Amino acid sequence: MRTGRRLAIIAAALCVVLSCTVAQAARADTRDHATTPDHDGPGSSLISFRLPETGDAFLSPNARNFAVRGTKGSPLLLFLPATRSVPRDYRSFLDTAASLGYHVLALDYPNRGQSVVHLCAGAPRCYGEVQRNRFQGGGQSAFNSVDRRDSILNRLRMSLDHLQFTDPGGAWSRYRSGDSIRWDRVVVAGHSQGGGLAAYIAHRFRVHGALMFSSPVQSDAGVPARWMRKSGATPASVQYGLVDVRDRYATNVTASWATMGMTGTHAIVSELDLGSPSDSHLRTVTDRSPRVDGVPVLAPTWRWMLEQVR
Repeated sequence: MRTGRRLAIIAAALCVVLSCTVAQAARADTRDHATTPDHDGPGSSLISFRLPETGDAFLSPNARNFAVRGTKGSPLLLFLPATRSVPRDYRSFLDTAASLGYHVLALDYPNRGQSVVHLCAGAPRCYGEVQRNRFQGGGQSAFNSVDRRDSILNRLRMSLDHLQFTDPGGAWSRYRSGDSIRWDRVVVAGHSQGGGLAAYIAHRFRVHGALMFSSPVQSDAGVPARWMRKSGATPASVQYGLVDVRDRYATNVTASWATMGMTGTHAIVSELDLGSPSDSHLRTVTDRSPRVDGVPVLAPTWRWMLEQVR
């Protein structure tokens, strides 16, 4: 069967099951005070850990990161939470990824202040400055001031080092080459601000795939982030997004997707009842997603998206 027709059939089936349409074109800060960097319960494969701090070299914030060892040779799913959310808010989605054999790393990072959409308020150049600063640190501007130690990139390196040391059987070092990240072995994913950062990383580096939930919210009144107007390193063919039709930022999100070249089955707009416009923005991927018989209603969509870039 030809690829285009096969995807169309998958999309149609997906819409029937999930009551969604295909687009063309956080909860309050969780204070995680647990102190034992150990496996999450007897027999659990999920590892929860804080990054080590020494002397004056401390991280802010430093909530627990969550990781799962996947099958041999699998991609690493790097997940970035929404503004004022932490990795533990996404356990159901992380479990779904782990069930497919992904290596999983949900990473805490400096996301406790204003989101990029509120900081930039439609200024096209601002988005890239803020996201570059949060990703790699340095280059502080009037909009943001994350130092290199606190950056996503440094936290990712530290996490992989920590996991390789504490779980050597997981072969976490395969996602690094010296001081560089093997982005071709990484699927970047995130929610809201975290999804915008995932898209930014995919723009800069050729990643294995990218998944965005309720994001990127980086097109305002038809004017997209400046970096979105240029061709990125990762093709749209391995990027997927999910937003709810009632999401207060749905128009901004779908406009961002269109600018990035994400159309058809790559741009999913759910019509499920996730609540108010604010709730709909929060519930596309968090553990606050509505459930039926204990299963998040969007879990089949998460699984389908994860399978596309597996």
